[in-house]
Amino acid sequence: MTKTFSIAGIEIPNRYVLAPLAGYTDFSLRKLCSDYGAGLVYSEMESCESLIYDSQATLKDLAATHKDKECDDRAKLALQIFGGKEESILKAIPLVEEKAIYDFLDFNVGCPVPKVMRQKAGSYWLNRLDELYSLLEKMVSISKKPVIVKIRIGFNTIMDVKTVCRKIESCGVRAIAVHGRTRKEGFLGPVHYDVIKAIKESVTIPVIANGGIDEHNFQEVLDETTADAVMLGQRAIGYPKVFQDMIDIEEGRTPRQTTLASQIADLRKHLSLIFSIKESKPASDIMRGISIRYFKGFDHTKDIRLALVHCHSLEDYLSVLDKAEELRKE
Repeated sequence: MTKTFSIAGIEIPNRYVLAPLAGYTDFSLRKLCSDYGAGLVYSEMESCESLIYDSQATLKDLAATHKDKECDDRAKLALQIFGGKEESILKAIPLVEEKAIYDFLDFNVGCPVPKVMRQKAGSYWLNRLDELYSLLEKMVSISKKPVIVKIRIGFNTIMDVKTVCRKIESCGVRAIAVHGRTRKEGFLGPVHYDVIKAIKESVTIPVIANGGIDEHNFQEVLDETTADAVMLGQRAIGYPKVFQDMIDIEEGRTPRQTTLASQIADLRKHLSLIFSIKESKPASDIMRGISIRYFKGFDHTKDIRLALVHCHSLEDYLSVLDKAEELRKE
């Protein structure tokens, strides 16, 4: 039996969560991961500044959340926003509620990339904690959906995260997803799962462990951190089946073998979904980086991967895959 967990009284069907990844976790990847059993999926992080200035790209992203529910009204979605100005963030929340359909409003306090830092957003909030607590209280007071937070364990060094997370909980936040690295460590090096465990022991709200997790180590991470759930992002890019693998392992089954044929089939689904929601050029640009990851770990696919990075339309991609299937049969 697969274990579940709850956020603000809303039951999540399992403990496996798709992380928010800018440029990746649009409707197409969310749908694939949900189909493979992801209990909770996150949107890409949406800029509050862009939203209040009517960015068409941001509005399209919000509109796409309607498709998540249309495809599966049981799907659980966290919509993630980011920003560095309190006024903009608070103005954006009613707009998000008007334009999108989601279950949880997530505030990003973890993104380490320079363009976000320049806005004093993302993990920069770890340098302005008193402002953060004040902001979260206001967000909770005006949001019609439960507010959750994604955070890192420090800016340049590991901070007193137990105290920080207790204060975040006291603001009314209903769950915390913790990437077990500092902003300075980025996405490299060991993950401090012991710190995630300390956070879990210090709060009463659900804690979701994040960082370096895949189908091979998720059980160890759950055991070590005692977290309520695990969140993974990078492993799901080009391998959405990872969620089904984890469910199978938890339930004592051997995961279905991943073959070149099954990966090509999943890539075809991904292409069909993303080209249904985006225009040809942006969809092609995004999939050039994603499509090659469907062939990771397979021998003799160098020519396929090389061809995929030169695709400029859905027809180009499908032509490459047709040829790949012909080669596989030889």
